[in-house]
Amino acid sequence: MRRVVRSRLRAPVALLVGVVALAGCGGGGGGGGESVTVTTSAGGGPGQVTVEAHDVYFDVERITAPAGELEVTLVEEGNQVHTFVVDRVDDFKLEVSGGSGDDRGTVELEAGEYEYYCDVPGHRGQGMTGTLVVQ
Repeated sequence: MRRVVRSRLRAPVALLVGVVALAGCGGGGGGGGESVTVTTSAGGGPGQVTVEAHDVYFDVERITAPAGELEVTLVEEGNQVHTFVVDRVDDFKLEVSGGSGDDRGTVELEAGEYEYYCDVPGHRGQGMTGTLVVQ
């Protein structure tokens, strides 16, 4: 009788272990998905956006901003080193250490669509990317 009970429990236990393992392996998008629209400040300064870097995703997947200067703040909310790089924009890179902290910088952007991503090896491939639409 014991063997029957054990074999009946193996399938549900194996299924539960599989579901938990798959949940833990999630690549990018593990909680992100937010879209943000940036407007210029009332004083005429640059538009501003804050992006949180979690273990291995950004909380914002799409940023829409006006052409010109954009001040980006990258906030570390996970336990890994992360960066924020904008494709086709030289000399702009934000970096935060694992655990906490933030980094801030201003980038000048012309109208167009850009990809932003974390350039830590493996992070971009796991989906730590987003789209920046400049109008």
